[in-house]
Amino acid sequence: MDEPTSALDVSVQAQILDLMQDLQKDMNLTYLFISHDLGVVEYISDRIAVMYLGNIVELGTTTQIFEDMRHPYTRALLESIPYPDPDKKGSIKPLYGSIPSPRNPPPGCKFHTRCPYAKDICKKKAPPLVDVGNGHLVACWKYVEGAYK
Repeated sequence: MDEPTSALDVSVQAQILDLMQDLQKDMNLTYLFISHDLGVVEYISDRIAVMYLGNIVELGTTTQIFEDMRHPYTRALLESIPYPDPDKKGSIKPLYGSIPSPRNPPPGCKFHTRCPYAKDICKKKAPPLVDVGNGHLVACWKYVEGAYK
């Protein structure tokens, strides 16, 4: 499902999401749910894959992604969620650097042009997905032993 509820009113969206969850339980279904709405993603998902320029940069349970995000892009995404309480100010930190072309992505880690932690290896070689614990996978040289010095 690619953005199945994006054009819906919030109350209708909630009804559809509840229906999807009921169907999932009753019929033992699995959904591949694609969305930019992180609130909906958190509500509907058991496991989440975060992608940047067509590559998975982090994969884990909903709890792992929302409470223990490891990839700098995942962190930036989650920090960009607007906080609903106007009295509490969030700390949205902008990403700096150049946004690479999806048609002609840079070599190495696709996120290195915007990553505050990028090292030389990030510019040369794409990182593998590594398990940082309990099936939580991250594609970042920071988590590859000996590579990020």
